[in-house]
Amino acid sequence: MRKNLLSLIIASIILLTVNTPQTFAAEQTSDQVVRIANQYLNVPYKWGGSTPSGFDCSGFILYVFNKVGIKLPQGSDSQYAYGTNVSKAELKPGDLVFFKDTYKAGISHTGIYIGSYSFISATNSGVKIDSINDPYYWGEKYAGAKRIIDDTVKAETITTMPAGQYYDVPHDFWAYSQINSLSKAGIINGYDSSMFMPNKKVTRAEVAKMLSDTFHLSPSTNHQFSDVSSSHWAATYINAVAKEGYFTGYGNQTFQPDKPITRGEIATLFTKAFTLPAGNSSQTFNDLDKSHWAYQAIQTLTASSIAFGYSDQTFQPNRETTRSEFAVFLFRALQK
Repeated sequence: MRKNLLSLIIASIILLTVNTPQTFAAEQTSDQVVRIANQYLNVPYKWGGSTPSGFDCSGFILYVFNKVGIKLPQGSDSQYAYGTNVSKAELKPGDLVFFKDTYKAGISHTGIYIGSYSFISATNSGVKIDSINDPYYWGEKYAGAKRIIDDTVKAETITTMPAGQYYDVPHDFWAYSQINSLSKAGIINGYDSSMFMPNKKVTRAEVAKMLSDTFHLSPSTNHQFSDVSSSHWAATYINAVAKEGYFTGYGNQTFQPDKPITRGEIATLFTKAFTLPAGNSSQTFNDLDKSHWAYQAIQTLTASSIAFGYSDQTFQPNRETTRSEFAVFLFRALQK
């Protein structure tokens, strides 16, 4: 039934889609910076590194901005002296965000803001995307932001991608068909300049929005979580999925909307939202025993062939999920 519903949605949108490519002002410098930065996700950390063989935080900034012809000094504290101060509420993609008291007192870490309160930076774990409001670390260390880029629109034009296609999701990308189908159905969306950012972690708020759209839930103003104010962009969607019982918060009445969702959380969420029949996986996971809080949900999810384990016989229930991974899980669930 869900498969037929998805097919009808996709077909209707295809009929309404104009296939003639549209044009708009060429990619701005800020968009270039975000696109270039995302190309180096997972590059390892290297103290003093400023090349794709290894970056430290300021070296990563140097390398990316040099690609668009902007020269900056080495060191996050030195970079903080450049540009124009910008408030958190006025952040735009391409702005530099700074953090204090990480490995030393004062300004000690910098990253590139990419939108949706997320930034990309070179951390001890490599180049990765985090939330500037992360309540466990970055949120309390946020020190401010600077606008380095004076964007002006270039004269040439570039072509927008057709509906469901993105410059950073080529046809041979492992999740291309699922991203393409769900995008055409209006369930998932990309970013400016026809970018999808497939390796960006998907947050609990974003998942709430997608499930709300998937099941056509009525937006709800019934406030349920202390950390989701009525002004939060996803407040009505979070309230809607919570009302349906798909999502529950944490023990302290918080939802943690900007926290990336884990594979274990998705198992529990999908088991409820798609009313999956209980089952036992044919796979054995050496990092999962019956005492794990999501054990049965993971068994059900894998038995339904919505998610699978890894080649080392692990499921990695605490692993944060990327946008491309979630698209594949959601697409498979809709086929059931």
